Amino acid sequence: MSAVKYGDPDRVPSKLKKIKSETCEEQLRRMCKSIAEEITEGKTERLSDYDSKCEVILEAGRFMDDVYDIEWTTHRDHEYRSARLLVAGGGPTIWVNMMTTNVEGYWGTDKVKHSFDDNIGLDDYLLEMHAEETA
Repeated sequence: MSAVKYGDPDRVPSKLKKIKSETCEEQLRRMCKSIAEEITEGKTERLSDYDSKCEVILEAGRFMDDVYDIEWTTHRDHEYRSARLLVAGGGPTIWVNMMTTNVEGYWGTDKVKHSFDDNIGLDDYLLEMHAEETA
């Protein structure tokens, strides 16, 4: 029986040889696109109770469960105009900008924007939420 040397390229499975690591910009682009698609399509994949992925109909309230912070934009009389939602931070910083309907990602010097259509009623949800908080 021959000894296998550490790092022997002939012993690496072919699947692992083909894996190309993503750059930070590619990762950021993929994350922003995924978030924009969730809002546009109104669907997302989440873990079910049995640790298997299942497709879930995404609603504004469910989307807001993953929001870390809200930056409100108001008119002079403090009525709701728009909001930016922080959905990722600490590595990449990703905002959902309701005024421009873009998912905006920042990671170091990389910047990415991906547009979306609000098909989950997020802006209406935020309007109601702002009204409740300022009442």
